Amino acid sequence: MNRALLNAIEHARTIGITGHIHPDGDCVGSCMALYGYIRSVYPEKEVKVFLEEPADNLDVADGFDMIDSTFQAGETAWDLFVILDCSSADRFSPAADLVAAAGKTFVVDHHMTNTNFADEGVILPDASSTCEVLYDLLDDALIDRTVATYLYLGIVHDTGVFRYPACTEHTMNIAGKMLTKGVNAQRLIDDSFYRKTYAQNRLIGDAVARSVLLLDGRFIYTVVTLEDLARFGASVKETEGLVDQLRLTKGIEVAMFVRQDDEDTYKISLRAIEKVNVASICQSFGGGGHKFAAGCTVKGDISDAITQITAMVLLQL
Repeated sequence: MNRALLNAIEHARTIGITGHIHPDGDCVGSCMALYGYIRSVYPEKEVKVFLEEPADNLDVADGFDMIDSTFQAGETAWDLFVILDCSSADRFSPAADLVAAAGKTFVVDHHMTNTNFADEGVILPDASSTCEVLYDLLDDALIDRTVATYLYLGIVHDTGVFRYPACTEHTMNIAGKMLTKGVNAQRLIDDSFYRKTYAQNRLIGDAVARSVLLLDGRFIYTVVTLEDLARFGASVKETEGLVDQLRLTKGIEVAMFVRQDDEDTYKISLRAIEKVNVASICQSFGGGGHKFAAGCTVKGDISDAITQITAMVLLQL
């Protein structure tokens, strides 16, 4: 067992925790699992989670309402700040000042594009999720039901419910151990992964209906604008999972979802089946991620970015 993280925690009195912007299941799961573990095993320590407000469907266990989305600095700096599921410093920008002031920083991650920005850390690109990496840094005997539920959440979301190539025997063994600690897998998966709001269903249906097939049916993409979100009364959080819906289209090798975040800023999510390394494509736009799941943010004319990405995909097919 690698005790690096636990050693860092044991030498700190105050501990801050954060993850990436627009937190997804693995980000929330890993942050809240670590928070719950520290609260349970080290009750004498002060610990707080700083995240942008997560989607309601990720509220699967105790502690969710304790997330601080204000990112306000206290009177004293944190002894230790743990950054989870972040490949680079810009990915936790709302907490940047808090992290910079901390006595020590520690990163736990599984992105192949991680820039190793912290004082210390554990980065395992072959792991299915940050929650899988985190599990191996904790004492299994001290993991309670709440911590197990959040670890399971992260694994479920980053493996697409155990479907993606990064899901291994070790991943499944961890998930099985979490079940023995009382995780209600069916309810967690239904409520956090599959269940959609009415507005979300309408938005997804419209976005899929407007999708474009290119490269002889091997590349599909769609764009959701601010106007689309307003038209269906949907939030940015309710676009979660849209790229995976596109990915399921028969014959597709690469799926792309483009979401407008403001007048000239767009968030791009890419998913691939087996031939294309989408992380390398996103890196050229300042983003990153995994070989078959990556993202980036672009500014300016989105049509130019779509044209460039299409050409990059074609080169790898």
